[in-house]
Amino acid sequence: MGLPILKMATVGILPSGLKKTLYRLRGAKIGKNVSLGMFSILVAKEIEIDDNSSIGPFSFILADKIKIGKRSKVNALVAIETGFFEMKNDSVVMEQVVIGGMLTPRSGISIGNNVKIFPYSFINPTEKVTIEDEVGVGGANYIFTHGSWQSKLDGFPVSFGPVTIKKGVWLPWRVFIMPNVTINEYATIGAGSIITKDIPERSLAAGSPAKVLRTGDEYIKQHDLHQKTEIVLDILKEYTDYLSHIGTKAQFVSDESFPSKITNKEFTLLFFDKKPESGFQTDSSVKTVILSLSEIEKNDRNQLSSKGIAWFDLEKKESFFENTKAWLFTKDFLSRYGIRFYTFPD
Repeated sequence: MGLPILKMATVGILPSGLKKTLYRLRGAKIGKNVSLGMFSILVAKEIEIDDNSSIGPFSFILADKIKIGKRSKVNALVAIETGFFEMKNDSVVMEQVVIGGMLTPRSGISIGNNVKIFPYSFINPTEKVTIEDEVGVGGANYIFTHGSWQSKLDGFPVSFGPVTIKKGVWLPWRVFIMPNVTINEYATIGAGSIITKDIPERSLAAGSPAKVLRTGDEYIKQHDLHQKTEIVLDILKEYTDYLSHIGTKAQFVSDESFPSKITNKEFTLLFFDKKPESGFQTDSSVKTVILSLSEIEKNDRNQLSSKGIAWFDLEKKESFFENTKAWLFTKDFLSRYGIRFYTFPD
């Protein structure tokens, strides 16, 4: 992978607005509130970046096709060179990630919704790499779709093959994934593991090479409504402490007769363990956020949104995008506990 120094020093030095104008004149489709950082560049036959997404400073993407969804981010000091680069909504490639390697007609990477790739990871998409929704790729992970150096004619092993990481998989730090591997839905891999063969869904695997240690209900707990309520209340208490810690003094109130809530000068968060009640009173001077363990029906969602009330549906894992501190803080804090949302409009 070569560093495109000339392009970074010419096109890359332009401010974001001028850079977007230049790319649009070349046929790129770039949405609203997109930010292209200083010294960042994009080189592709097709470029499509949707609303509220960003490319950080000193990052570059070289590909035949670049497609980035809504509210997604490629942070600073990221280097990407491959056949195609596709990333859906609400995903993040964090700092100092490298995606690239030997090119073939199949080279490319497809990244789903709500994916986060942590710093110092290296992904080699010589053959296609597929990372589905809600996957976490921890720091210093290594994903390879080819392995070769010594001569195949002399009898040494040479391997080429795609890697597929299915929905909800968690790869902690320093996981090494070899070619021709599929890690199935909601599997968890132990830190420092080497994955040489397929991993079954909803399992815990670890080791070098990795072996399956637990599967299904012996690994993943099933919570009833009462247990889920208690979990959310504990999270909200932590959220209250966090808000106070960052300078937004907050108070947590829990009363069986009313929704539990967090109050502070920025917003009020109301938590319902059942269907949100209609006609509840809100303080018009601050933002209101609804957090519901039960599904919020379409009509109720529309009414809440029309009143300027932000909502998070924990049952359906869905929310409506708002560019407000109340919505952003709540969404980001819940993600600390692995609670993520598909955001509308998608």
